[in-house]
Amino acid sequence: MQCLLKPRARSVVFWAALLEGLLLCPPLMAGDSVEEYLDMPLEDLLSVEVTSVAKKKQRLSEVAAAVFVITQEDIRRSGVTSISEALRLAPGIQVGRIDANKWAISSRGFDTQFANKLLVLIDGRTVYAPSYSGVYWDVQDTLLEDIERIEVIRGPGATVWGANAVNGVINIITRQAGETQGGLLVAGAGDQERSFASLRYGVPLGDSAYGRAYLKYNDRDGSYSPSQRGDTGDDWQSLRGGFRSDGQATADDHWTLQGDAYDNDENQRLNLWRDPDDPANAPLAPFFLAANTPDRVKSSGWNLLGLWEHRFSERSHTKLQLYYDHTRRDEAFLTQTHDTLDIDMQHQFHPWPGHEVVWGLGYRHIEDDFANTFAVSFIPDRRSLDLGSAFLQDEIELLPRRLHLTLGSKFEHNAFTGYEVQPSARLVWMPSEQSTLWGAVSRAVRTPSRLEVGSSIVARIVPLPPTFTPVVLRAQGSDGFDAENLLAYEAGYRLQARENLSLDLALFYNDYDNLQTFEKTSPLPLSDIVFDNRLSAHSYGAELSVDWRPLEWWRLQANYSFLQVSDFLDHDSTNPDGINTISEESSPKHQLSIRSMMNLSKHLTLDLWAYYVDDLEKTSFSVDASVAAYTSLNLRLAWRPMPDLELSLVGQNLQDPRHPEFVGENLTPPSEVERSLYGQLRWDF
Repeated sequence: MQCLLKPRARSVVFWAALLEGLLLCPPLMAGDSVEEYLDMPLEDLLSVEVTSVAKKKQRLSEVAAAVFVITQEDIRRSGVTSISEALRLAPGIQVGRIDANKWAISSRGFDTQFANKLLVLIDGRTVYAPSYSGVYWDVQDTLLEDIERIEVIRGPGATVWGANAVNGVINIITRQAGETQGGLLVAGAGDQERSFASLRYGVPLGDSAYGRAYLKYNDRDGSYSPSQRGDTGDDWQSLRGGFRSDGQATADDHWTLQGDAYDNDENQRLNLWRDPDDPANAPLAPFFLAANTPDRVKSSGWNLLGLWEHRFSERSHTKLQLYYDHTRRDEAFLTQTHDTLDIDMQHQFHPWPGHEVVWGLGYRHIEDDFANTFAVSFIPDRRSLDLGSAFLQDEIELLPRRLHLTLGSKFEHNAFTGYEVQPSARLVWMPSEQSTLWGAVSRAVRTPSRLEVGSSIVARIVPLPPTFTPVVLRAQGSDGFDAENLLAYEAGYRLQARENLSLDLALFYNDYDNLQTFEKTSPLPLSDIVFDNRLSAHSYGAELSVDWRPLEWWRLQANYSFLQVSDFLDHDSTNPDGINTISEESSPKHQLSIRSMMNLSKHLTLDLWAYYVDDLEKTSFSVDASVAAYTSLNLRLAWRPMPDLELSLVGQNLQDPRHPEFVGENLTPPSEVERSLYGQLRWDF
């Protein structure tokens, strides 16, 4: 009977059977909860402090921004094995897995393989790639068990964080060393997560300091290739280690020193353009495209961060942060090395009654070095970049504990567009202890990257008759490329409806200008294209989060987001057919996530997570391919035979054997995400 049902009908039957099973299966020991996560009242969850919105501590219920906090227990009970996958927990964040080691992640639209409007930080350290202003998600990792929380801001955060914090800010905050004393061992294996292990140990460093060190290894299987009807050949291994130490120099001085080093060995398949002028490439005529070429990605790096905080008084304190970051990425089409030095200082004080001012200064110096190839070149292949910045923000208390107005702006100078100003105004009104209304108007910019101002990328090779040399068409950077602009309007409402029920609603309208386009360099049919700014767009949407605890042992979380994007080329644009804009087509209109977390007994927990992502019409500039809507079902069953030992079984993407999530640019052939099952042991000692 079931085999005669259509796929959508079978899905309905599956969900109905699952829900019926859950409702008819009561907990073995109702009310005997072992997870503080479920024991915590929801009103306490809304009082969680966040620091990413205004670079100061604020209660979540008092923040005039669309913020979602992913806690340590959220990460643990979701069963995710990477930061990339953990971001699916937040509303308004689009996460698309391109292949086994590549992700496309964005906030409020404009997602591509090289998405560049989302600022990502780890403990305040910016991790974007200066080559294209995006993020290589395969190397953004740490010990997941050491993450205290991930603060996800949807919408501009440029007033305090600066350029590229256009559509959102993600700040990954790790726990202080004093909170991770003793040992931790995590190990597991499965079909896609072939093997993984993490070891961390923390010790006191005297009377007022603590330290920890960790080592982490992952071996992951490849994705499925529909064209080859088998493995894509993109399996990968990663090895990472690091340390953190925190201490008190005096009663008013706190310091942090931390660092990480990593080495990734990744396989991938590439479609590589070859030089027609090289006789060795003659067998590839007439198109000179080496399709599905096996390649290895060697990516490595290290970073060192120091932070000093001094309290002048209860109402005045300052902090100074300095970090150095070295990265190297070696692929067949390009090798790139970046060294970044960043210094950031901020001061928070109360100059007058009812005013709380935060101001700061920043300086960043970047050295890059590219080993160019025929397919991809950066011009020049070496360059030094300097970025200077300052910000000022004043929170004004209009009505004590009820009405607050925050005014501020970021002032930056970069090597490509000169001075940029990014102001914002945020108003929050708390008519009662249970409700919050807020609104904001912000301006943000995405400054040019090295790719857009100085590069040469082979777009295609057009064959000609045998006596003629094929025509190589390229996409070229331009020093006239300008900053992309956003003017954002936001509003939100938070409500503690009951002791066991809360909701958070955010609405937004975004107006974009000077967005990236590709323009023809000549009226001829065969013409190079150049990066330019001849696109405008607007988007609007809504994001809703609901947290409900119907029973003491059962908690439900639901997130929904709606997004509509429309773009408009300037009348004088020469944007060629086939290289059109994709902002409208690359973002899902609807996304839905539902999580069920149950303490079935004193020792047994069951977590279910289902999320739905709407279809995508086109996700790549260079590949005309769509992605169908999909639903993912994930399950985690954990057994704790003793307080310090936990065994868990995790199933991911259980709804179907495999499905595509995102199609990248024509460098990489399409692949699909497969069903996954793994077991894990966690031992605290």
